[in-house]
Amino acid sequence: MKRTLLALSFAISIVLLLAGCASAPTAEVTATKAAITEAQTDDVQTYAPDSLTAAQNDLNKATAEIQTQDNKFFLSRDYKQATEMLKSAKDLAEKAKADAQSNKMKTKADAEALIASLPPQMDEAKKALAKAPRGKDTKADLEAMQNDLKVAEESIAEATTAMTGEKFKDALAKATSAKEKIASVIDQVKAAQEKAKGKGRR
Repeated sequence: MKRTLLALSFAISIVLLLAGCASAPTAEVTATKAAITEAQTDDVQTYAPDSLTAAQNDLNKATAEIQTQDNKFFLSRDYKQATEMLKSAKDLAEKAKADAQSNKMKTKADAEALIASLPPQMDEAKKALAKAPRGKDTKADLEAMQNDLKVAEESIAEATTAMTGEKFKDALAKATSAKEKIASVIDQVKAAQEKAKGKGRR
């Protein structure tokens, strides 16, 4: 009788131990959600949105896995995979913050360098436009190119303002747009000059 009770007591202990090991990682879920919430800053959403999305995706997968295990018989539940996903999600949230800082500094440096390179390019474009072939058939093209340079100058001013406001991504976009406009004008003038030379040889 004593042996039977002892065996039963041992079996119950094992069952309780297994049940305890198969508990949902509630604390880990809370910690991971907090880490992701903390990472949802303007800088992260601007400069490292992919890293933040990856963290949220892993959290969603972990939550789904926990739900799957919750629906199983308690002795067959296994939250190991969910726990690993939660750790990954938390690590990605931390990585998102680091990525954002790194990407922000790179974007700042790129924007500064590009903005600094634009004034001489603008001067080159204006000089080229001044030497562009004139005629009835080029009037509309010349006006369009003059307007492009005006838009480029406005973009440079907006880029400079964005830099002052530490909106480096916007500054880089504005500066890139200005560079493309300037390069387009220079290329168009060269093409017009080549075309004029071709007519002159006839």
